[in-house]
Amino acid sequence: MRKQPILQVKNLKTYFHTDSGTVKAADDVSFDVYPEETLGIVGESGCGKSITCMSIMQLVETPPGKYEGGEILFDGIDIMKASKRQIMDIRGNQISMIFQEPMTSLNPVFRVADQIAEAIMVHQNVNKKDAEEQAVDMLRKVGIPNPERVARDFPFALSGGMRQRVMIAMALACKPKILIADEPTTALDVTIQAQVLQLMNDLKDDYQTSVIFITHDLGVIAEMSDRVMVMYAGKIVELADVEELFTTPKHPYTIGLMKSKPDMSTTGDRLTVIQGNVPNLNRLPSGCAFHPRCPYVMDICKEETPDLRDISATRKAACWKVFQEKEVSYE
Repeated sequence: MRKQPILQVKNLKTYFHTDSGTVKAADDVSFDVYPEETLGIVGESGCGKSITCMSIMQLVETPPGKYEGGEILFDGIDIMKASKRQIMDIRGNQISMIFQEPMTSLNPVFRVADQIAEAIMVHQNVNKKDAEEQAVDMLRKVGIPNPERVARDFPFALSGGMRQRVMIAMALACKPKILIADEPTTALDVTIQAQVLQLMNDLKDDYQTSVIFITHDLGVIAEMSDRVMVMYAGKIVELADVEELFTTPKHPYTIGLMKSKPDMSTTGDRLTVIQGNVPNLNRLPSGCAFHPRCPYVMDICKEETPDLRDISATRKAACWKVFQEKEVSYE
């Protein structure tokens, strides 16, 4: 039997009100995160992955953003209604985030140890000397050679892989219950990427941390995740265990993503692409947002938006074709 969720996101709505209209970046998003699991989130750029996770951390700038509704339940607290003091206690302490680009996330005018120690001092009530010692210890745990020297360096003196390890050390310094990793390996070459992914898996086991992992890379999702959430145009379109999602994708968008992966067995063939582009979120088509790009489109798809429904004990989908129980072939 699956454990009780450590985080519950219910009907989250994060909108941006602009001169050209309302952008529904996260529109009625609901999902759970369980203890010690990795939930992967995939989808094209502009589908709402990062905004959903920034909403969990309450990092969306308001205005222009606005939390229009929903609940984010963590440790008995609704983060959407929490006080600034409660949010400060949670952010960086119980829920941490690794951002996409470490060079812009690390302050260039402070030494590495100072930046890690700051989080420790804020949340663990220790003096600066003890916090710096803990910072050096965290650098050692993330595999940085000569951590005492690196602790005294500025971020610009480090390589991309080293900076990413510093970000991981900072995020895990307070032993959070949930780690959000937003494209943590995008700017790294494949060998460094593999090392960082292995490091994250090892530290997840060491600290019994749950992970929300955002990426475009389906290979990384297959390696890292226990469950996968597929997002499109600010909504969840499919949610399933990683093995069944890769074996039998149901939603046409998920099928398109799977078929667009490079395959070494078809060397020389052109890659399969999903026709069209992600729609502008303030000018969404009627009905299902994916219907202009969907090869299985039906009349109802153009008129009514499907909600996210259980289609098995371990899978949810939002697709009229799936609801009608007509098999969508992967081939």
